[in-house]
Amino acid sequence: MRKTVIAGLLGSAFALAGTAQASLVFDLNGAEPGGGISAEAFDWAQTSFLARGGNTAIANFASGACGADPAACEFNVYTHARLTGYTPTGSGASTTLPGGFGEITMVARYTERVTGFGALGGLQTATFESTGAGWLEFYWSPSIDTADLTGSGFNNGTLIGRLTGVTVGATGLFTVTDSTAVALDGNGNGNQYLGQLSISGTGSNVTLRAGTTGVELDPNFFLTTLTGFDIRFANISIGLPYDTVDPSNCFNNVQSAAAVGTSGLSSTCGTAHNNGLFSTQPPNGGYLPVIGPINGFAVVLNPNTSTGQPRFIATSPDFIAQTDFNSRVQGVPEPGTLALVGLALAGMGVGAIARRRRA
Repeated sequence: MRKTVIAGLLGSAFALAGTAQASLVFDLNGAEPGGGISAEAFDWAQTSFLARGGNTAIANFASGACGADPAACEFNVYTHARLTGYTPTGSGASTTLPGGFGEITMVARYTERVTGFGALGGLQTATFESTGAGWLEFYWSPSIDTADLTGSGFNNGTLIGRLTGVTVGATGLFTVTDSTAVALDGNGNGNQYLGQLSISGTGSNVTLRAGTTGVELDPNFFLTTLTGFDIRFANISIGLPYDTVDPSNCFNNVQSAAAVGTSGLSSTCGTAHNNGLFSTQPPNGGYLPVIGPINGFAVVLNPNTSTGQPRFIATSPDFIAQTDFNSRVQGVPEPGTLALVGLALAGMGVGAIARRRRA
C-alpha cells in the first residue's frame, strides 16, 4: 500500500525547530562502522494503535461526567512500529533500509481527552484532543525480532532515544462508517483472531508533536548534535478493520526506567497468541486490550432508572485500529557541528564511519 495521507493510515513527521535546516545524520547500528545514513524521511511499517479506556471516556462524556471530573473523559493511546525504509538526503525517493544492521523500533504513549460525541452527518463520531502528557522511545536491536501479532520485540535491545511531553490541544476525531460487524483481521495473511469482529471506521488528527518537555538521544546513533529535536505526528489517521497487518494482542504501556544508552533490555510483550477472541489471549507481559466481541465504539444508551435522564455506558473499555507511520526528518545542527556532519557524510561515501566503539 502506498504510504499516503488517506483515511486508514497514520502519518507522522520528524521536524526540528530553527531556520537553518539540515537532514538527520543517523547510524543504524550505533556500534560498528558502515551503518551511517543521512535521511530526509523515515518510513515505518504499518502497525497497531490502541485507545485504552477510549470507550469508557466517550461514555463518560456523553453522560455529562466531564464537567465535574475532566479526567473521567481521558484515555491513553499506545502504538509501536518498526523502521523499514528512509529517504536519503537529496534523493526525493524512499528506499528500503540496508540489511545487516539490526532493527530500529519505537513505542509511544500519550493521553487524550474526549471533547465531543454524537451523530455527524448521520454517522457516530467522537472528537478528542491531546492533554500534553506522553512519551516516545526509540530502540535498536541486533536482530529483526518484532511481531505485529503479539506486539513483542518493539522495546528490546538498546534504548537509543526518549522524548517526553506532547502538544496540548491537538484535535482529532473518529467516525464509524459502517456499524455492520465484520472480521477484525482481514489483512490477507490469514485471520489470526477467529470469531473476533469489528465495526468499520476512519479517523484523523492534526499535528501532534512529541518531545515538548524533554529530549534524550544516544549520540552513537544520532550523529548530528541537534537542537529543538522532536517528532511530529502529522495527519494522524486510524482505520478499521485491519486489512494489511495483524492486530497486536499486547501493547508496551510502561515507559522504560533505564537510562538512554542502556543495552540488554527485554521486550515488555511476550510472543504467545491464541487464534481466537482478544478475551482468550494469554497474559503476555504488557497490556492486553479489552475490546469485547465487536471492536470499535462500544457505547450504549442506558437511561438512569431513578431519574429517567440519559446515561451512557461502555460495554467494553478499549478499541484498537490499524495505523501507518511516515516520518519527515529534519535536523538543526548546533553551532560548530556542521563540519563534523560533513566528515560523517564523507565517511559514509566510502562505506564506513570511523568512530569510537561503545564501551
